[in-house]
Amino acid sequence: MLSAFMALTSSAFTQDLPDADNGKKLFEANCLGCHAIDKKEIGPALRGIHLRRTPEWLVQWIRNNEKFRKVTKDPDAIALYNEYNGAAMNVFENLTPVNVQEIVEYIKTAPEAPKTAVVIDAGDGTKKEDNTNLYILLTLVAILSIVLLILARVKNTLRRIAAEKNPEEYAEWLAPKKGFFEKSLPGKWGKLNPTVLTLFAIVIVSVPALYYGFEFSITEVAVQKGYAPKQPIAFSHQLHAGQLKMNCQYCHSSVEKSKQASIPALNTCMNCHKGVQLTEKYNGEISPEIKKIYTALDYNPEGKEGEQYGKNPRPVRWIRIHNLPDHAYFNHSQHVKVGKQSCQTCHGAIEKMEVVQQVNTLQMGWCIDCHRVSQVDVANNNYYKALHDKAKADIAKNNQSSKYFSADGTVKLTAAMNGGLECSKCHY
Repeated sequence: MLSAFMALTSSAFTQDLPDADNGKKLFEANCLGCHAIDKKEIGPALRGIHLRRTPEWLVQWIRNNEKFRKVTKDPDAIALYNEYNGAAMNVFENLTPVNVQEIVEYIKTAPEAPKTAVVIDAGDGTKKEDNTNLYILLTLVAILSIVLLILARVKNTLRRIAAEKNPEEYAEWLAPKKGFFEKSLPGKWGKLNPTVLTLFAIVIVSVPALYYGFEFSITEVAVQKGYAPKQPIAFSHQLHAGQLKMNCQYCHSSVEKSKQASIPALNTCMNCHKGVQLTEKYNGEISPEIKKIYTALDYNPEGKEGEQYGKNPRPVRWIRIHNLPDHAYFNHSQHVKVGKQSCQTCHGAIEKMEVVQQVNTLQMGWCIDCHRVSQVDVANNNYYKALHDKAKADIAKNNQSSKYFSADGTVKLTAAMNGGLECSKCHY
């Protein structure tokens, strides 16, 4: 049986040089969902695969890795299977041995991805370069400059001490010399007290530097506006929340009951994608992203009913996008259920995002501005009944001088007026 299995592939290695162009098409159609050439994704990076494995081995593994493991008991195949916790690669018996060689030839000849400058999305669709390395370099230059100045002063001090002991030897050095300012500034300006001129120069240089440093610290440091990381499974909010009009709470079910909005379990995805596989878009194959869901759940869509789920599910390592510091308190249910705020208030037009990004700074000043202008709907919310009655009584008593009075006849009350600016409301 083993000899028959090996004979299946032997003719493949007597061919001419494989067609890398066709290999690229086959790679994109069959491999791209789980593999990249130069980085590890669901499966290992494939650059140099022809150096790690023989062509015969690759044909057998790619076409039917399960059969290859069970028939040949190949130790490398078994080790690779165990390395990925038993998450076996899909079977690709639709690929001929020649097709596999073409894929390998494409991987061998594929150019390396060009190294590009790191850019940050500014949130308005424009890009700006990440200048972190420049700032670090400038800081080091400033530190080294200070060290050089200190060393120069030490050197001059030592010279002065030596000159006091041996004045004849240092006569030229002791001769009066024009100072820096006297040589640099014209006329009487250069003859002013050098200490005063030095302090004035320091002020001239340091004030803009301090202003820029302060501005940078409050607008750039720890501010992730525009942050849009690539997630392990590509999920389009534009498709689900925008085109399909899915309610946000279908996935984020705890948003009205909890501090957290919750990350949906993959079983929530399976409510739809157990049947919706988008095979029509991928030449009869299941969508690569849906395959990732199946892999994480150890789900075999072709298995018998009741036996489709394996025993080795793995969590998906989603990347958190919206981060608050540990000392800042934010409660989703308070804002959504009680405050009647929409998801878009903080997260932006989420229903238009193919890739989710942070569109607001989430800094304290941004929150305070919102609390100062956001109206609290006290008239249509039983949670605020006592406050609503108090406001109406105050308006009846003080008319237009009441702080709750609004010309449109409604009660004017913002989050700030209801204690929304108190430090202890948001900070532990």
